[in-house]
Amino acid sequence: MRAIVYSNLNQRKVWRVIPDLVRARQLLRDLVWKDLRARYRYAVMGFLWAVIEPLMFVLILAFVFSFVFRDRAQMATPEGAARPFVVMMLCGLVFWQYFTASLNAATVSLVDGRNLVKKVHFPREVIPVAACCVPLVNLGIGFLLLLVLHLVFGGGISPALLALPVVFGVQFALTIGLALLLSCGHVIFRDVGNMVAVGLMFGFYASPVFYPLELVRGMRGAPAWLVTLYQANPMAGLLTAYRDILFEGRLPEAALLAWPCLCAAGALLIGVWAFRRSAPTLADHL
Repeated sequence: MRAIVYSNLNQRKVWRVIPDLVRARQLLRDLVWKDLRARYRYAVMGFLWAVIEPLMFVLILAFVFSFVFRDRAQMATPEGAARPFVVMMLCGLVFWQYFTASLNAATVSLVDGRNLVKKVHFPREVIPVAACCVPLVNLGIGFLLLLVLHLVFGGGISPALLALPVVFGVQFALTIGLALLLSCGHVIFRDVGNMVAVGLMFGFYASPVFYPLELVRGMRGAPAWLVTLYQANPMAGLLTAYRDILFEGRLPEAALLAWPCLCAAGALLIGVWAFRRSAPTLADHL
């Protein structure tokens, strides 16, 4: 691996974060590959587990919501919707699980990699960014399974699918920003890891993962401020945008993505600034 020329004097310079990450790209690839190998190296079927796990999850979902909770699944599906409930739910789960896996891993990544942080001079952002890149493998496999199920149940592919990388780019920026902020926060306050776990558990139910956003907007008797507060969650707009692209075959509304884009930009800026400000003292806290 080629040596990285890096000085700790540059750690506080926010504007250097992109050039530093570009120069450390080989280290980033090595960390991602190391994590993937550690996860599957001693498994008999190796990387096949990356396919088997989401496939078994899909089969369980199909059984539960096609037979056990069939009536409730029909109630959660908007009237006139052509897609099966299990496919709609899987669409939300695939992208939510990436968000959850990335934040959980990135939050504790600096603490888990304390030996590397203490002994080697390199842009510390590489560690939480690598933690957010590893779950991309499961996301890609899960999305392929989602597409297969979508086609099996009679769905089609529209040109709007080309907009999906743009929507995911917004989610990825949001995830990286939060990962940088939470990872350095966890180094200083170890309660952050527990707070993230609780927050993500709450966010699972406060996001349209296994139900559509239309049900929340159409709740009878619900105060307007509660619906507005619900939609302040950027993942609500992003998950709905994915379903619009895949199932409705249309581009998401600009108003639907405006708030997630603003949140992603804010999280990225705050995350980079907070991380760079605390980077010089991370090793002391570890």
